[in-house]
Amino acid sequence: MDQARVLLQDAIRFQQTLMASSFQAELIDGASPVLWYGRPTQQQWLTVGTNPSRGEFYERDGAVRSGESQKFYWRDESLDTYLQDESALEATLDYAATYFEGGRATTSWFGKPGGAKLEALLEGMGRSFYDGSALHIDFFKYATSRQMGQLQTGRQWMEHPTSLDLLERTIRYVTPSRLIVLGRDNCAAFTGFTHSERLDAYPSARFELGYHMTLGIPIIGLHFKPSEVFVGLGNGRDAFGLHHGSYAKREHLMQIGAAIEASARRYFG
Repeated sequence: MDQARVLLQDAIRFQQTLMASSFQAELIDGASPVLWYGRPTQQQWLTVGTNPSRGEFYERDGAVRSGESQKFYWRDESLDTYLQDESALEATLDYAATYFEGGRATTSWFGKPGGAKLEALLEGMGRSFYDGSALHIDFFKYATSRQMGQLQTGRQWMEHPTSLDLLERTIRYVTPSRLIVLGRDNCAAFTGFTHSERLDAYPSARFELGYHMTLGIPIIGLHFKPSEVFVGLGNGRDAFGLHHGSYAKREHLMQIGAAIEASARRYFG
């Protein structure tokens, strides 16, 4: 917990930098940094997304989430005070750890147990967020009002040296047995990929394989996002005429996951 608290405090310090920058207008002021979604344990697989969505902190009507609908810690004090508030730091870590417990996860993105989205792909690979065998983190730990891809300087701040340092330290803390990076742009920010492939049955599902350059962890890079298929693939059809929207169905995501896992086992040994 001490290492997690130090990591959180450093994330808050970078949040202070961000709130004093030109990017401040895009950030959600009261949102806490999100270190991870789920409870870090041994030998987990770690999926890596872009950044927390607005919906993790706000209801659809714009109200701040509270009570049973609250997903992460909401800060109502200054960042300076938050940085030294032990109870607030502990609450921040507790909310993150229990994200997939008690029905609080955003299932429209992660998927339900036995449902579709990213969870279905993981289940096809033999893992799940809901049994703790998989954990999720984001490349950038801070929620923005708009999607990061819409922000002109979003990638610049994502790949700021401090942001990259926080990302690597988070991965080191979790010590996963495998990394799965979501999205072509996020894959491009990682070094260590040495093999590129597409699935015979799903030719639009491209992915890369390799080892994390500094940590040596097996890494899979997906050029598509199972929870946002049109973002990576577009609103079209693959070489067999299968509409990309079908890639989002559970049955297809399960098959895609199983096929990627078979390829990964051959590659990683």
